[in-house]
Amino acid sequence: MEPLLSAVGRRAERLKLRVLMHPEQFVVLSSTSKPVIRQSIQILCKLALSMDMMGLSRTTWNTMIIHGGAAGRGKLLAKVIAKLPVEVRSRLSLENDEYAYGAAEILEICQTAGVPMVFDNHHHAIHDKLDDPDHPSVGHFLRLARKTWPDPAWQLVHLSNGQTGPHDQRHSDLIHTLPKAYRRLPWIEVEAKAKELAIADPRRRW
Repeated sequence: MEPLLSAVGRRAERLKLRVLMHPEQFVVLSSTSKPVIRQSIQILCKLALSMDMMGLSRTTWNTMIIHGGAAGRGKLLAKVIAKLPVEVRSRLSLENDEYAYGAAEILEICQTAGVPMVFDNHHHAIHDKLDDPDHPSVGHFLRLARKTWPDPAWQLVHLSNGQTGPHDQRHSDLIHTLPKAYRRLPWIEVEAKAKELAIADPRRRW
């Protein structure tokens, strides 16, 4: 597979595209089960191998984004991250989620483990029960998250909206609400069901 993957990597580099990965929900580095942790590390190693075959840098420019996992196990998560193989650890970033690890909790783990934080506005709204997309905490956590990136220009955020409202966990087809604090960010990864259409619409409107 390496010749094919390396061609993909060269094309991405030529087009100045970031290649990111968001492993499935079964990757839980803070699990209460040691076999699950071992399996999660194996999955991340396989993904890192594919990125190596693409010739992608071992940096968070090409990041692999995971959630915190099992609640209340932040110290274990930081310890597991510290022992990860370099090809994984050098690319890893953590994202706040709806229930187990809000923005404040995942930020603290990122600072301890020395990995970047990917802020997600939709998860933040659900976790903190916010109705206002421009709540001051959005800008607050964006500023703090930026400091966790080795290069502030690499900061990545997730953008999504709830299908029926800010607290609906299901992603909407298009992006109808963009926080004002997002409008000058360098890299926004859109999570919406309409895929490319959901990317084109915010570009046109904002």
